[in-house]
Amino acid sequence: MENLGKKVGFLKGMMEGMSFDADSANGKLMAGIVDLLGDLSDRVEAIDEMLDDLNDYVESIDEDLSELEGAGDDELEDYFDDDEELDFDDDDDMFSSSEDKLHLLRPTDAPAEEEESLAGNLCPKCSRMFFTSLKDDGNAEYICPHCGERIKPVALTPDNAPIAKPADEA
Repeated sequence: MENLGKKVGFLKGMMEGMSFDADSANGKLMAGIVDLLGDLSDRVEAIDEMLDDLNDYVESIDEDLSELEGAGDDELEDYFDDDEELDFDDDDDMFSSSEDKLHLLRPTDAPAEEEESLAGNLCPKCSRMFFTSLKDDGNAEYICPHCGERIKPVALTPDNAPIAKPADEA
């Protein structure tokens, strides 16, 4: 893109060397076009510089990510502060101790899928909210994660949705 600046400079030199009447309509038009080309050339050069910087930054992130992917647990500790605790055990389930966490329920015969669209539902027994997959059969039965009952969920609507109220109103 370095050629753009040189070409615009060449055009400006040609205009100055020619006998254009700067006050005529054609002269004003040509001067305006050459000035516009100069501004565009400057912007393109600035964008090229930013793109080069961005490419360098992405390459450095890619190198760091490659290092992390190839690193073992001991090597990963070098990337964290000494105060941070690393726990890579697979048997630690962060949701097992809390009853109020949201759960995705699937019919008992459905396989787990990677990404799913979810629908909010209410348990007709305990009236607590949970999510199910939109891909599931409408007649599917679930086991409520809150009360443990086998249920057919009730679709969440504005009429039956639990609505949070400010603490001072409760």
